[in-house]
Amino acid sequence: MLADLARETRRSLRAHALRYTLTSLGIVWGAFMLTYLSASMEGTERHFMGAMQKMGPRIVFTGGGVVMKQRVGERGARPVELKAADSLRMSSLSTVEAASPRIELWSEMVRYGRRTKLLQIEGVSESADTIRNYHVAEGRFLSPIDVERAERVAFLGADAAVRVFGGEPALGRRIEIGGTSFRVVGVAARKGMQLVDSLSPDDRKVLIPYTTAQRILTQTDKIAEFTYSPVSAELSSESVRRVRELTAPHHGFDPKLETAMWFFDIQEVLQLVGGLLAAMRLFNVVAGLTTLLVGAVGVMNIMLVIVGERRAEIGLRKAIGATGRAIFVQFLAESTAVCLASGLVGAALGIALAQLVAHLAPASPFASTPVLDLKTVVTLTSALVLVGIVAGVAPAWRAAQVPPAEALRGV
Repeated sequence: MLADLARETRRSLRAHALRYTLTSLGIVWGAFMLTYLSASMEGTERHFMGAMQKMGPRIVFTGGGVVMKQRVGERGARPVELKAADSLRMSSLSTVEAASPRIELWSEMVRYGRRTKLLQIEGVSESADTIRNYHVAEGRFLSPIDVERAERVAFLGADAAVRVFGGEPALGRRIEIGGTSFRVVGVAARKGMQLVDSLSPDDRKVLIPYTTAQRILTQTDKIAEFTYSPVSAELSSESVRRVRELTAPHHGFDPKLETAMWFFDIQEVLQLVGGLLAAMRLFNVVAGLTTLLVGAVGVMNIMLVIVGERRAEIGLRKAIGATGRAIFVQFLAESTAVCLASGLVGAALGIALAQLVAHLAPASPFASTPVLDLKTVVTLTSALVLVGIVAGVAPAWRAAQVPPAEALRGV
């Protein structure tokens, strides 16, 4: 029966090839849009969400603000000056996985032999590798002993190592920062493009113990900024509240005073960007499915015309024993085959364009390339089958209801 159904479907499609081809262009365009736009959105989501998490998947930046005095205004504002002990208090919270001071020194002279480069130096603790998503390519990261003893050691980003040493090995070499000699203990694996702190990416930084930075470079125990990592993304906002409550008694401000400490939570940005991307994805899917349904209406109309032209054939088949169910299945199979075939052509065009764009698009932190995945293929195939069924129900039902006597009367 399936073989007979396939032969009849193929014969009917050949007999009305021109009509079906012209009518199915709407489905070709809809499948093309759905495939390419889905791949484009998948690439955009992976690119931007990944680039935003390069500096740390759950990172939170924080620092001291100001405490305003009532009826005085900004003239009487008292700055909140945080110190290294605040980092230890943050780490003690159950909602915080790790915390680290962050001392930024912009455009410091880094020398090696006759080569001199301007690089950003950061003083951090041994926990920064976890918080900041650093992976060691050579050597090791800063150790607790390095921080405790204020050792003169440095951990280089991938690009910083290339800029300072060229193609030479960096591990174990000595560099000068601000006239002080530092030994390179490790080089980071390349992170690539990042959106957070994109003007000074982690690949171009030199990390040293924050205690060394305080003793040699800043000569103060004040720390303007900290980074920490919550134990989970879901507890990120809770950790902000707990950090403020824990820090408040030690610096004399009300825990409810938001100006006393500032926070930049990467999860808030990810949620905002994720919502925008989800809305764009929904719009693209709705647009593609709408185009498919419009094409299905065209297929349904042409099928109704064909049913009218084939009334005599339908009547003859019924007269020799064909059931209404068999007629219904026959016409439903034809419409499904048309929608599926034209949809696959559109999908192939969408895949080809996505691969072409991915191959030709230049690398940029603010541009993404299309990415095809299994979800797109499954969604598209399901949509095409559904469209074919929807387009064929009405014509198939009408064909099944054709009275054989009236159909044969006009033969």
